[in-house]
Amino acid sequence: MAPEEIAATLNDWSLTFVGAPCGEVARIPEEWRPIVFAADPEERRRLALSLWNQGFLDLVPEFAEVLNTHCVDVRVGITDDSPVLVYVLETEDRELVSWVGYDPGTFEEPEFWESFPEAVQVFLREVHAGFVSQRREAFGVARPVDMRTVVELAGLPGGEPDGEGRARISARRLLKITTDGDRLKYCLSPDLAVGEVALVYGGAIVPKDLGQELDDLLISRFAEPF
Repeated sequence: MAPEEIAATLNDWSLTFVGAPCGEVARIPEEWRPIVFAADPEERRRLALSLWNQGFLDLVPEFAEVLNTHCVDVRVGITDDSPVLVYVLETEDRELVSWVGYDPGTFEEPEFWESFPEAVQVFLREVHAGFVSQRREAFGVARPVDMRTVVELAGLPGGEPDGEGRARISARRLLKITTDGDRLKYCLSPDLAVGEVALVYGGAIVPKDLGQELDDLLISRFAEPF
């Protein structure tokens, strides 16, 4: 698949694709280099997916199946001064939609790290320090270096949005890990059980199961890429 065709699916990023031979290969994580040198898209896909931890795949089973059956190519690139893997999926309508997975070597532990399920911790530390689509903090799990609390994002003076069916949670203790590309924020908090995520829209907070919500979010991007 031509680099320009892939780049057209990621207008929010300025990407430099890495191929062989290329001086940029030295910047690429060693475990990614076979992907750079693989000539066949299916081989690149197989090599990339072999890096994923099973715990994270089990957390998002529907998307894991889509990734396995609809990923048509994976290319190595550089953006935001970081090596990345670009996963290109083809929808049932033959539209292309891509995700950007950042080098785990760029991982920095975010706030409230103990609120992240172990499978997500392993994914961010060892597979991709951020896996997103459409925008840098949407449809996946944002780069930990970009994660901010709701109060930091909105400048709420009291930091106390309303909760639904649960004691209110301070916006200072709600860490945004992704969005739906619009106003809906997905947040982790030490005031929730590990494995729960708070859906935050305006002032409302609704606790949900993290795995199910993340799976649904990823699938929504695949189902409606534009």
